[in-house]
Parts: sequence; structure tokens; C-alpha cells
Amino acid sequence: MRLTVLGGTASAIGWGVLFVALVVSPILGSASSVFALALTLCLTPVLVQPGALAKLLDAPAQLVFAGVVAVLTTSYAITAREATDVLFFANFLAMPLSAVLYLIAFERRGAGTALIVLRLCALGTAVGLGFALYDVFGRGLDRAMGLIGNPNLMPRIALPLGFAALAGVFVDMGWRRWLYCLAPVAAIATTFLCGSRGAFLAIPPMALLAAIFLWQNTATRAFVTVGALLCVAGAAAGAIYLGPSIFDRFAGIAQVVGDVLQSGRAGADGSTQERLVMYATGFEAFQRAPWLGWGWANLGNIAAELNPDVFASQAGTAFMYHSDAVNFAVAGGVVGLAALAALLLAPVLGAGRAPRDSFFAARLYICLVLSVGFAIFGITDSTLGYDAPTTLYAFLTAMVLGGFRHPTVPTA
Repeated sequence: MRLTVLGGTASAIGWGVLFVALVVSPILGSASSVFALALTLCLTPVLVQPGALAKLLDAPAQLVFAGVVAVLTTSYAITAREATDVLFFANFLAMPLSAVLYLIAFERRGAGTALIVLRLCALGTAVGLGFALYDVFGRGLDRAMGLIGNPNLMPRIALPLGFAALAGVFVDMGWRRWLYCLAPVAAIATTFLCGSRGAFLAIPPMALLAAIFLWQNTATRAFVTVGALLCVAGAAAGAIYLGPSIFDRFAGIAQVVGDVLQSGRAGADGSTQERLVMYATGFEAFQRAPWLGWGWANLGNIAAELNPDVFASQAGTAFMYHSDAVNFAVAGGVVGLAALAALLLAPVLGAGRAPRDSFFAARLYICLVLSVGFAIFGITDSTLGYDAPTTLYAFLTAMVLGGFRHPTVPTA
């Protein structure tokens, strides 16, 4: 993606943003968000270029991202216990900053930009799998986690990258199209190496979306069969080389869900039971401040106040409730829940507003993968509002909606 609108230095910075956000984010985790945001801040002059505002006003996802952050910031200001509480809008800084990437991608829209993004997503998935294998075999960890992350964060980055990369079958040509089938398989393998059951829940819906879009076009139906065979082969290889125990954490998911639905408890599953306690505390906090909540700065404070026996040590910390819905409900009440819904719908709204050109299928597919995938990620862990996933969500949405379109289309 050549950033000729800003010159050579900005072009290098732009490549840096792409590399950090799409390639090394699975292994750098939270640090990747810091680097990507810092580099993107250097590119903000594009926001004042002639015509920039008109393009953004015709980009629904960008308007939603910016509007949600404005609403949340106002809410935090109203509920603040200290003046610095409002600064927690920075958790969502990637949302308005993604407008920079949207404008740059739109300036360079076309197959070239789309292929760069898709290939970097595929490369990032491969890098993630490589480091996950190193974590397990080289570092001797029970669960892969990357350099600056954790076993639940790593797959929440790898899976969107892997399934987004699969859109390359719609854009690329010749034998290279088959290589994109490897990306979601690599992402699924990374998820198993991380042992993340919450992230695993997003795999079936993402795979179903991929199968539906590939099946719609007779030229891509063969990829459904190939992808399924690759997944079966990958599972067999995992069982052979890592042993059947790699699947143990996932085998009891249905049982845990059944226990929770029947009794409200997770039985012997300690981590799920801890989450249920968090959810109950969060629901009580929501009931006490249902409209505007307590502010993101006070997620830990209110947990400590309402349930001191369990959460006393979380007062004043960056505590989260391991659920996006609970986080947003406690932090912003009904307004916060509406903000979460808007963020999850934004990519699909943007894809629907974009022109029905040759990139329509790839664009809509990736946006659905992001919206559906992150909605499911957020059921069992903090995702939106958490640095690295939030940055990937906003930045990839902006790149796809801005760059995945025919260059002759005049509207944003």
C-alpha cells in the first residue's frame, strides 16, 4: 500500500502499521496495539486533506466507531469519580484512529491493496502458528500464549486473521488461491495449541460463513471440500504428534454449557465457575446503575465494593469481567450495551453501504467474520475494549471497507 499522499516517510510508517497490526500481533499481543496506534498517530495528517471529511461522512462504520467513542467518553465524564477516569476512552482509541487507515486504503483501493492485506493476514496467521508451536515444543508451555499475551488473547487475533485471509480465493488468481485455504487451518491449530475454549466457540460460525460464501460461487465450491479435508488432516496430525490430550480441554465444552444452563453452576470447571461469579457481580452492578453505569475506570472498584470477599484486591486495578456484555453494562449501563451492539454491527453496516462491485463478496465475508467472531469472543472473555483485539477489529474493518473496492468507484 503506497502512501503517496504523504510521501516516502509516511509510506514506510504505513507499512509498519500493516506489519505490526496484521503480521506480528498474534505473538506481540498487547504490545502490537501500542506500536500500531503510535505509528498511526503519525499518519493523522490525512484527516485534514481535501475531501477527507466527505469520504468519512459516507463511511458508516467509521461514523459508528467515532460516534461510539464520543458517547462512551461523555458517559465516563458524567460518572467519573476522579478527573482522570475520562481518560479510559483510550481503550477505544483504535476506533476513531481507524479513519486514517480507511482514507489511506481508499486512496489506494483496488486489487493490489486487497491482496496486500490478505497476504499479510495469511502471513500473520502463519507467524502465530509458528510461535505457538515454539511455545509448546520449544518453551515447554502447556498452552501457547505468544510473547506479550495470554492463551485466550492469541487465538482471538489468529482466528480473525486466518478466516479473513481465506477471502484471497475471491481476489487472487491461479494456483495461489489454494494457499489461502491454509490460513484458517493454521488459525484453528493455533487455537488448539492455546487451549482456548472461548475462542474455539467462534470456529464453527466462522467456518460456516466461509462455507456459505465459497459455495455461492461455482468457481470456489471446491475450496469447501479442500478446507474440510485440511482441517481433518490437521486434527489427525495433532492427535499423532501432540497426543489426544490436546483435545481434552475442548471435549467437555458441551458438558460445561449443559451444567450452566441446568443449574447455573459449572460443576468441577473452576475457570468457568470464576466467570459465573464475575457475571453475577457485574449484573448486580448493572442493576444499581442501569443507565450510565460506573465508568470503565471503576470496573474493579465496583466489583470490590459489591463482592469484597472475592474481589477486594481488584479495587483500583484494570479488572475486567471476562465478558464484553458485562464490561459494557457495568461501565456504561444501557448506553454501554447499545455502544457494544453498534460496534459489532459497524463492519456489516459498512459492507452493506459499499458498492456492489467485484469485491462485494470478499468485503462482506470478512466483515461478517469480524462481527460474528468478535461477538462470540466477547461472550467468555474481554475483547472489545481490550487493546490488541480492539485494534485489529477496527483497523482490519477500515482496511477492508476502504481498500477492497474497484478503483473507479467514485463514492466512499
